[in-house]
Amino acid sequence: MSIEHVPMDRLLDWSDADPVVRAEASPTTDQPAIGLRRGDSRALAFLRPTLIHGISLMFRGEDALLHELVGSSPFGPWAERARAKGADRVTLPRSVEDLAGLLPQVQGRWEFMSTTEVPAVAAPEGLVELDQTRQAELQALLDEHNPGTDGHPFGRPGQRWVGVRDSSGALLAVGCCELETSGAPVLSGITVVPRARGLALGRGVTAELTRQAVADHGWCTLGIYSHNDRAREVYRSVGYVVHAEWSSGRLGRLG
Repeated sequence: MSIEHVPMDRLLDWSDADPVVRAEASPTTDQPAIGLRRGDSRALAFLRPTLIHGISLMFRGEDALLHELVGSSPFGPWAERARAKGADRVTLPRSVEDLAGLLPQVQGRWEFMSTTEVPAVAAPEGLVELDQTRQAELQALLDEHNPGTDGHPFGRPGQRWVGVRDSSGALLAVGCCELETSGAPVLSGITVVPRARGLALGRGVTAELTRQAVADHGWCTLGIYSHNDRAREVYRSVGYVVHAEWSSGRLGRLG
C-alpha cells in the first residue's frame, strides 16, 4: 500500500469514473487529492468547493481503507494544507461518520443522486420559464414554503428556473438547475405549495429540468436530506439513483 497525491484533473480516471467524484471534485482545484488503492478498492479525500456551503473535505471509498488513509503519516500535512485553503467542513460516508474524530457533531445527513436517463414524464400543464424579473416572486415562495432550500433565485449566473402556474397565474411549483463548481448540473429549490401537493407537480418540474440537463450535459445530479422520504420517492420515479449517503458538519481535529 502506498499513499498517492492525485492531481484533480486525473482524479476521475483514478477513481474509475466514480459519479460522486465527477459531481463533487472540481478539476480546477489546485490541491491534489490524497488516496490509496488496493486491488480494485479505493479510498480518497479531496477538497470539495461548493456554491452554497463553502469548502469541505470529502471522503470516498472502502471503510477500512479510509481508516488506513486517515491514519497514514502523509494525511495530516495534506489535511492541514486543505484547512489553510479554507476547508472548514467535512463530508464523510455515513458508515464512517466517526472517522478519526474529523466530524465531532453531525449537522446534516444527506444523499447524492444522479441520472443519465431522459425522463418519460410529460411536462405539467402550466409549465413556464421564469427569468430574472421573477426573482422576488420566486424568493417569496421559497421563503414561505421551503426556507431551508439551497435554491437562491438568480443569486448566481447560469441558473434555469421553471415553474407551474394555475389559471389565475399563481405559482404552484418551482425548481432550478445550475452548474456546480465541478461543472455538474445540479437541481435545487424544488418546491410545491401546500394546496397543490399530490398533483405530481414536483415530479413534473424535476423531469423538465432533468430532461434539459441530460440533453445538454449527459446527466443531472441532486442532493436530498435523508429524512425527506417523499422527495427520494419522487426523484427515483424520474430515474435518479442514490450513489452515496453522507454525514456533514464542521471539520474537527486533525490528529
